[in-house]
Amino acid sequence: MRTHDAISIISQSIIDTGLCEAILLKGSFGRGDDDAFSDIDMYVVTSPEHYDAFLSKRYDCLLSYRDIVFSEENQFASLQMLAIYDNGLHIDLYTTTQEKMDHSDPIKVCYDPNHLFSDYSYVHEPISQKELVSHFHNVLYGFVEADSAFRRKNYPWTARILDHSLASATILLRSLVDPEYAFLGLKKANEILPSDQYDLLVDAYANLHEGGFWHTNDILMHSLELFLKGTPDTSGLNLKFYTWMQENINQTLFPKSTVTSAH
Repeated sequence: MRTHDAISIISQSIIDTGLCEAILLKGSFGRGDDDAFSDIDMYVVTSPEHYDAFLSKRYDCLLSYRDIVFSEENQFASLQMLAIYDNGLHIDLYTTTQEKMDHSDPIKVCYDPNHLFSDYSYVHEPISQKELVSHFHNVLYGFVEADSAFRRKNYPWTARILDHSLASATILLRSLVDPEYAFLGLKKANEILPSDQYDLLVDAYANLHEGGFWHTNDILMHSLELFLKGTPDTSGLNLKFYTWMQENINQTLFPKSTVTSAH
């Protein structure tokens, strides 16, 4: 598998610099749900003394695998170098120290000769009620915003707004079965969500076009209904707004007469 080959080759190149104390994997590899199409989140742990020296070696270590067609540096919790290879593989290489290592996700240890991470533990909180409330309202507000684009006959923008609403709706549905990683939303939704709910999303996305918006709207509202039936906590949810939308979507908002009169 190309991901395993890349991890092995790049890890050895990093080890050969003599500047790293540990090499760890996060993301899908850390969770253990990686597959042949996963990208790689690799963390190189150095001592504070070797940190700057390793930064100057990162690109060469990444290049040890194969030709790089795109790379860039980003600053997140740790300094990241992103690389995309000529075979389409994507890797995010982070550089950090043991003291600054983030403990919010599970890890897979590739190299740790001094057992620095033998007692590693992580704390990953389930999605919060505040976040769920925000996504719930995003779906409802999205209808209002998309309606304006729809009435202007800007159908690509209408589709983009409803796409954002579908992403929020997916997080809501995923929170019912996978609260710890609900924030991943559509990622591997085909493996996480019940098949009937996943099929609804496929249908909704297939109808993000001028003649299909009403059907997508119905699926979005049905998704909110499924969420409300399954969630144990409705605190903070604006159910007045939800009830109003049930009565007005595809009528006050997205009236079919708008399109009929335009043709």
